[in-house]
Parts: sequence; C-alpha cells; structure tokens
Amino acid sequence: MATPSPAIPPGAPTIPLTRDVRTAYEDLYAKIQAAIENTADVAALQALNTSRQDVYDILKADDMCQLDANTVQFGALLKQINQTNDGLKTLQEQIEATASHIAAAGAVIGAIGKLLTLVPGI
Repeated sequence: MATPSPAIPPGAPTIPLTRDVRTAYEDLYAKIQAAIENTADVAALQALNTSRQDVYDILKADDMCQLDANTVQFGALLKQINQTNDGLKTLQEQIEATASHIAAAGAVIGAIGKLLTLVPGI
C-alpha cells in the first residue's frame, strides 16, 4: 500500500522557493553570519549557529528542488528534441528520395533529347 503524501498546509511557501523568498533566506543567513562574527555571548552563538545551519539546510534543499525541477524540464526538452530530430530525419529521407527521382528523370530526359537529335524525324 502506498504511503499518502503529506498534506501541504495552507500558506505554505512555494517549492522551489520563489526568488523573493530565497533572497530573504539568503539575506537572513548573511545577517546571522555577521551576528556570529560580532558576538562573544556563548548562548547567543549557540542559538545563532543552530539557526544559521537551519537556514543553510533550507537553501541547500531548495537548490536540490531547483535541480530536480530543471532535470524534469531538461528531460522534457530532450524528448522534444529527439522527436523533432526523428521527424527531420524522415523529412531528409523524403527529400533525398524525391531528389533521386528528379535526378533519374533528368537522366531520362537527357537521353531522350540525345536520341531525338541523333535520329531525325522521331
């Protein structure tokens, strides 16, 4: 039996993160980092380090979500390219076949013209 997907709570952020939300997390990470560098308070350092790691984990997870989304898009594009290329190969074969018929017809017309110039009255 398949495990049901967890329900997405109302007001949950879009995944992957929107550019604005991601920028806000990046800004928060930078500010936490600056606070860590400017404090000697052990309790504050512990709390800041924990929060910094949590924000970092969110950014890395978002990177993976974006990569997964891009992988899906890449796969769809690759499928479309392959289908288009298959169609182009078929078209190329059809054009080559037509061109070979035209070349054969040209050879026949040339032979007829030669014959008609050699045998008067035909």
